[in-house]
Order: sequence, then C-alpha cells, then structure tokens
Amino acid sequence: MYPINLDINGQPCLVIGGGRVAERKVRGLLAEKGAVTVIAPSLTPGLEELAAAKALTLHCRTYEDGDEKPFFLILCATDDRALNERVAAAARREGKLLNVCDVPDLCNFTLPSIVRQGDLELTISTNGQAPALSRWLRRHLEKRFDERWSRGLTMLSRIRQEARTSLPTSKDRQDFWRQALTDDIVELIEKDDLLQAESRLSAHLAVWERKTHET
Repeated sequence: MYPINLDINGQPCLVIGGGRVAERKVRGLLAEKGAVTVIAPSLTPGLEELAAAKALTLHCRTYEDGDEKPFFLILCATDDRALNERVAAAARREGKLLNVCDVPDLCNFTLPSIVRQGDLELTISTNGQAPALSRWLRRHLEKRFDERWSRGLTMLSRIRQEARTSLPTSKDRQDFWRQALTDDIVELIEKDDLLQAESRLSAHLAVWERKTHET
C-alpha cells in the first residue's frame, strides 16, 4: 500500500449502504467537506437526520449499474457480497477509488484509523489485515496525544512561518529544523510548556538568521 492524505474538499463521494458503518463513513467524509451521496433502501436515524438537513444527497434504493460513474471516491458499506463484487468490478472499469468495508480484497485503498488533534493527524494501518488492532492502537494513542500536541503544532507553525521569511533557502530551513527540533523541545511540548519551547526555538532561529546573513 502507498499511503497518501487525500483532499476530498468538494469532491463527489458515494456511500453505498445505510447502516451504522455507512453512517460513520458518511460523517467522516462530511467532516472533510466531501460532497456526499448515499444510495440505500433504508437508513439509520442519524443518516435520516443528515439527509433531512440537506447535508447529503440521498437515493432511497439499491445500487444500479452506472451509479458509480459521476463519483471521485466510493465507499461500499453493505453485507451483500454479490453487491460488493458488482460495485468493485464497476469501480475498476471506471478507474475509481473504492473501499469496500471489511473486504480488503475488493478495495484499491484501505482506510486507516485516525487520531486527530486539530491539524495533527496520526494514522494507523494494518493494510486491511487486522482492523481491530488499528482500533486498539488508536484508543491507546488518543490517551497520549491530547490537546497539548495540537497547541504545540500551532506554535511550531508560527516558528515555521518566521523561518520561511527569515531564512533564504529551503536547505537553510531544513538544516535549521534538523538541529532546532530536538528531543528537549518535544519534551517541553509534551509537558505543555509552550512558552519555553517557543523561546528556545526563537533563539535557535535568531542564531541561524545571523549565520545565513554572514555567509
């Protein structure tokens, strides 16, 4: 598997199925601003609420050949193996991105478990071999990577913007981060001592600014 982060903002996404798994997938797509269509003869109450709120487009029926054509990404969340295989064959013909939930042999991509804190995302994948392990690891990591890391990321982003302005080349910036972002700085972030971490990084950056201006 080749891991990527996929921008689905405004992209047409199809979810086939109306159960609890389908609802979870729909909510994930909507959170990333995908334009979601659901095809299912029946829905969970949660999906009914989303449809009533016009958060998605709904077709209350079973999948029909050709339904996949307009879509960028397809998630199939049904327990019907024959239907899943039809959708998979059609998606392959059309060159679509397809995930069939819990059936990795029919997918051309798998979905990782995600630990998310603001803009920080940690993804865990077993390449579809042991989803239960991915879920266990996610719960374990969620306990460690709490809001401190999101705040730390925001601080690092500020320093990065300053470095982009003050250091003239990408090599200078890469060398700065390799030397400045030490274990000590990360430990300060973990302790939520962001003032001290930012102060030290700013001091490192000032040294690098002088070095680049002198050469």
